[in-house]
Amino acid sequence: MIKRRLNDIHSFHHEKRIMRYRLAVEDMEPNHFVCWMLDLPGSYSSARTKEDAVALAPSRIAEYFAWIRRHDPASPATVGSVEVELVEDFKAYTSIEDRDYLVNAFFDDDRRSLSGSDVETGLQLMDWSRHDLLQAIAQLTSEQLHRPIEGEVRGSVLGILEHVCGAENWYFGQFDLSINRAALPSDVRSKLEAVRDNTRMQLSKLVGRDRITESCGEKWSARKILRRTLWHERAHTEQIVRLTSR
Repeated sequence: MIKRRLNDIHSFHHEKRIMRYRLAVEDMEPNHFVCWMLDLPGSYSSARTKEDAVALAPSRIAEYFAWIRRHDPASPATVGSVEVELVEDFKAYTSIEDRDYLVNAFFDDDRRSLSGSDVETGLQLMDWSRHDLLQAIAQLTSEQLHRPIEGEVRGSVLGILEHVCGAENWYFGQFDLSINRAALPSDVRSKLEAVRDNTRMQLSKLVGRDRITESCGEKWSARKILRRTLWHERAHTEQIVRLTSR
């Protein structure tokens, strides 16, 4: 499925050997801009400025396809040059309802309902991302997991893993599809598995749904939940790899 999906993405401009992708950018946090490749689920770039995040997009797209090929050598490679177009720019703002809450982007693209192939592709990408995360922590001892990391807001690698679990579960909570936190296992690896099992189960229920919810002034849709879930684990896996390779 993912091979066919990526071939579909490439087909329109294949003869010209030019791949064109739509971008949307937002300031996720102060000094943290994320540029989303709307046509490539799970592909993104990030930097301290909007300009740098957009400038990094072509190289990150190439890295994205290389990442996919590492997991599935039969997947298509990019051909020719990559062109990008910034179609939306979102400026985060503080929620009126909760002054500690920063409202993140709801793009026009997030309004599109999910198809069955969107969900199938998303789940395959999540499997690969989870494989990478587990591989990144496989050799870490309990002491290494708990060791405080200077400057890390979540304290340690264990804190980052707990954050990955909590965020994915919270995303689905925007549609009342999360697991009660009290019911989650205490062991972080078991918690990761439980939350992901729920994600697999709930995503299929979101196919074709046009529902949009709002919490603290931030809008959510099924596509946004999938977009954020795919990005979040990949971003923190890359963070853990950087931290543990020091």
